[in-house]
Amino acid sequence: MANGQWPMVIMSLITSLQPYLSPEALSAVCDSILQFKQQNRSHVKVFSTDTLSVLISHLNWETMCNKLLSKELSKQYKECHYLILPDVEQDLLVVLMSTASLDERQLDPDDFKSHFLDAEHHIICPIWVDESRTDPCRIHLQCANVSHYTLFPNLLEIISNNEIHAEKIRILQAIETGSKNVTCCFDVDITLKMPLADEPFKSIADDFRRYLQNRLKAMSIFDLVGPAMVGPSSSHTAGASRIGLYSRHIIEAVIASGEKVDSLKVVMYASFRDTGVAHKTPHALGGGLSGFATDDAELLAHGDPDYLNEHGFEIGGQHIAFEGYKKGSLEEEKKFAQQTGNNIAEIIFQTDKGSHAIAGFSVGGGNIEIRYYDGWLKSPINGKSDMRLVNGRLETCSDANEQYPTIEKIFNDEAIAAPAKLPFNSFEEMLRYANEKDKDLIDLIVETEMTLQDTNREKIYSKMASYWHVMERAVEQGLKSKTLSLFKLSGKNASKLNSYVHENMLFDNLFGRSIAYAVAVNEINAKSGLIVACPTAGSCGILPGVLKAYEEARKPSERSICEAMMVAGFFGMLLFDDVSTAGADYGCQAEVGAASAMAAAALTYLEGGDIDQTVEAFTIAIKNVLGLICDPVAGLVEVPCVKRNGMYATQAISAAMMALSGVKSFISPDEVMLTMKEVGQRLHVDYKETGRAGLAKTRDGKKVENAFAGEIKKFFG
Repeated sequence: MANGQWPMVIMSLITSLQPYLSPEALSAVCDSILQFKQQNRSHVKVFSTDTLSVLISHLNWETMCNKLLSKELSKQYKECHYLILPDVEQDLLVVLMSTASLDERQLDPDDFKSHFLDAEHHIICPIWVDESRTDPCRIHLQCANVSHYTLFPNLLEIISNNEIHAEKIRILQAIETGSKNVTCCFDVDITLKMPLADEPFKSIADDFRRYLQNRLKAMSIFDLVGPAMVGPSSSHTAGASRIGLYSRHIIEAVIASGEKVDSLKVVMYASFRDTGVAHKTPHALGGGLSGFATDDAELLAHGDPDYLNEHGFEIGGQHIAFEGYKKGSLEEEKKFAQQTGNNIAEIIFQTDKGSHAIAGFSVGGGNIEIRYYDGWLKSPINGKSDMRLVNGRLETCSDANEQYPTIEKIFNDEAIAAPAKLPFNSFEEMLRYANEKDKDLIDLIVETEMTLQDTNREKIYSKMASYWHVMERAVEQGLKSKTLSLFKLSGKNASKLNSYVHENMLFDNLFGRSIAYAVAVNEINAKSGLIVACPTAGSCGILPGVLKAYEEARKPSERSICEAMMVAGFFGMLLFDDVSTAGADYGCQAEVGAASAMAAAALTYLEGGDIDQTVEAFTIAIKNVLGLICDPVAGLVEVPCVKRNGMYATQAISAAMMALSGVKSFISPDEVMLTMKEVGQRLHVDYKETGRAGLAKTRDGKKVENAFAGEIKKFFG
């Protein structure tokens, strides 16, 4: 059909398509559009050539999104360009996908780098939105390291929900960006039919920044259910010990390279400084530097300042004098102002060649990041892979540097596999993928763990079973023990609860027992006993409390319990991609709140809930912990932590019951998780494990703080 003969109903589309298509392609596409309208199809029609695909549907963003993410089109995503043309009057949505450039427009690498990278090529922010507003009929944004599985659903939903009247949407994708820290990028340019006022523009820009998230971090389910550790805090004790242990390995490499180490001191900042003594952070840092693991009963004793002042450290065959634990000043702390995280330790050691400094951050759940060694590192080091010390630089192991000293990993039973891209990056993407592929939840979890970690199915079950045994022992010990903690804040309430529950039929059920068992485990943690962080030590009672109560009620197999723990860890991992599980970063919502959600998901799985119901249980639990503050009295993981574990064990059961009955969250899962992130970021630092407000500053709280002052002087004078 000649151009002049086109029906008026599609002339606006023809005008929009004309600059991008040859006359022959334009004719074929327009014929396809007419056929689509005449046949009134409900599905998406696809017209394809070697370099071009054209998708035609009714004006339904969700239908088009599902087609764009379908397997048959996914092979065309690499270096692909898109033109999206909505026509409201004709109820049409046309998308052009081309592996060749649709026009002369290209991504400028220098322009892109200026939006995302600092001088050392570290990513500053993964989303950039042009706020110049020079053209009120245009929205322009760029995003780095974002999967197309994340981009398209969120982009199209934001357009639809905000009723953006778009004339056209152009999307350029680039895989080669000129920076190893940016693996891919998108440039999105939306042309509007009418000017957009400042207020709705700001709302839309906020949505883009919030929902266009990075790819999933390469973590393990055992980062969220684990490690096995001596208490009382996963971030301040286990994380601190791992910072110390990895620093020891760096010092060993420095010694192997020929330097003589004379002395060493440890400086603590932010939450480590403010509440660390109560969490045994100095003990843990010193114990790690002495070579002890998180679950070693000797860890804390070998970090005691009296012990270290007398014995110092033996590292790499050298004796190193201990110069003490120091409080970093607020002025000194400013050097970390651009960093995220409030649990910071600096290990400074003197050698015959000069001074070296290591800065480690505990990021929650016992996980760490070494971000500084005699200068800021290009990428944080998490201790899960061997590194090498190459002429004073920390580098990934390779054949080219095998002659240099190795810095051994500290997670000896785990290793990150070769870099892999998962087909999902969030709860909703995971659900879409699982339903599309008809994946069993446990198979999906195991496959993901094997993809991201160097492991196999039986190793996963075996390690989870070992953690379950630690949990069971902690429940048993906590119920029997009547020994009080150092300042007598906790220690015998679990025994009281257990006796009362078993004597009163009204409470002798899943709810009552889970409360008693959760408190039991957390009381063991408060006395520095052996527990499993899940996701943190401060919240370690909730998952075992619920699972042990369930085991007594239903008698499931140990393998089923292990699978429920896998579900808890997997969902925690998806949450952790947005929110650190450290109370010092996001408040107690990220510790006890996350633990409650993990237990809710585990219980829902055990009761036969499907994958959608399991996600709903997790989501409902998270919704109802938003804003929960972290205000431990004197920095001790006791008040309100111990009783809070019991309280939120019952919330986990309530959330599971709701989901299993068919109750659904009105707010979608990904939006709930990002809301937790937003709330945590806005939460005042005084309510993030600093001991500066809340229950910590009540009269009763300050009384304990004053009594604890003598213990603090032991470390800092």
